[in-house]
Amino acid sequence: MEKQTIAAADECPDCVPDPVLAARFRVAIDAVSGKWKIDILHLLLDGTLRFGELRRALPDVTQHVLTAQLRALETDGLLTRTVHAEVPPRVEYALTEAAYALLPMFRALRDWADAHGDDLIARRGPPPPPRRNSRHRHRPGRA
Repeated sequence: MEKQTIAAADECPDCVPDPVLAARFRVAIDAVSGKWKIDILHLLLDGTLRFGELRRALPDVTQHVLTAQLRALETDGLLTRTVHAEVPPRVEYALTEAAYALLPMFRALRDWADAHGDDLIARRGPPPPPRRNSRHRHRPGRA
């Protein structure tokens, strides 16, 4: 496979990044970046999930952070939130067409991870143990 190179600025002095394209790229990266967004999107590729199912699939995420990440993904149009009028209410999350369009990116990233993941793990060392979510407890003598 032939290596591809990107022209350096000195090779193309008149080339100026298009600010509109740069803004679109930045907003696209912001839409999918976040501690849990990629994980959430990846889980929803297999179909609709309820909040509790997402929470169980991501045991290291707090309820607050999961809710915030889901709201951000919904705001950015990457997932839908459906509330069913039941007692207790059933809330389901599903990907939108815009999110399904990310499937080639997920496949490419998975292929890249298959090719380079072992090297990354070797360079970084073993991953840290999962954090335990602890609740803040009032301690006597503290304000």
